[in-house]
Amino acid sequence: MILILVIVGVVALGAVAAALVLRSGVPGVPDPVTTESFEPLPRGGVSAEQVTDVQFDQAVRGYRMSQVDTVLDRLADELRERDAEIDRLRGELAETPVDFTGGSPMPERDRGDL
Repeated sequence: MILILVIVGVVALGAVAAALVLRSGVPGVPDPVTTESFEPLPRGGVSAEQVTDVQFDQAVRGYRMSQVDTVLDRLADELRERDAEIDRLRGELAETPVDFTGGSPMPERDRGDL
């Protein structure tokens, strides 16, 4: 009978200690994340600072995969758009005649009879 009272007393004391620890903050341990604070990248152009400032919510095994996938998809789309723009501008530059003689460029129709 005394053994049962000792076990019940130890369990009760442990429950009280656990309740006190859970109610008070533990020094050195940040508060648990109860909501998702993740802010996705904005629409339009993405700057290097925005990519650097991205913070993912932590999950049991690291970061939330859906948030990381969303950011990586957004960055991939942005890189595709930039690559397409670079290719378009390079194509326009290749079609533009360049006068290396230092003279002013003359349109074909104004050259007259050469």
